[in-house]
Amino acid sequence: MALVCASLLALDPAGLRSASAEPLPADRAGLDAYIRDYLMNNPEVVRDALLKLEQDEQIANTKRALIEHKDALYASGSPEIGNPDAKVTIVEFSDYNCPYCRATYPDLKSFLKDNPDTKVVLKNVASFGKDSEAVAHIVIAAAKQGNFEALHDALMTQKGQVTEERALDVAKGLGFDIDRIKKDAAATETAETLAATQNLANQLSVNVTPLYIVGHQGVAGAPDDLLAQLSAHAESVRKNGCEVC
Repeated sequence: MALVCASLLALDPAGLRSASAEPLPADRAGLDAYIRDYLMNNPEVVRDALLKLEQDEQIANTKRALIEHKDALYASGSPEIGNPDAKVTIVEFSDYNCPYCRATYPDLKSFLKDNPDTKVVLKNVASFGKDSEAVAHIVIAAAKQGNFEALHDALMTQKGQVTEERALDVAKGLGFDIDRIKKDAAATETAETLAATQNLANQLSVNVTPLYIVGHQGVAGAPDDLLAQLSAHAESVRKNGCEVC
């Protein structure tokens, strides 16, 4: 009760007074009785205060987790699309065989085009089985050769299951050195890179793809208002900066 009362008074010191024309009691016992009576007659105030407290705690916990993993999210050398010198960075956890990742990709491209001060850091978690894991190895290897955005675009716009063979065919058509890709894809370093991304996803409790992180806000799945949410979160970063980036 004390916590709820403190929250109420902190949020709106005049809130209790506005419920009545009478002045608040001056003594502690009278004030306690007044507050108790007010809350019993207005239980929704307790609900709203507790919800606000829970939301604030969730935001604080999210910020702590993102700050703890800041380097892994933003400074780990993951492939990127968009403006390299962007003011706003979006982190996307995805999989090339995730249907929702493919479904939202046109919106993401549109967002990057309309917001040239943004970029997307791509975290491929390869959560859709062995084919996805093999494709992830190829993509990690191919990214070392440059021209990554073209490869990413081609793979995200494929129809049907993307396999190792199909990914290699796509890369070959884009002029990548396939022998080098195969060698780099089989390297221990590549396996460690993918494992680090998957471990990061586990530590951040990423259990759905796609998941977009913008500042300390997240957008999961393929909501109809994806562009509106990304735009709102990006604008918040522009105005207020990013505590966790």
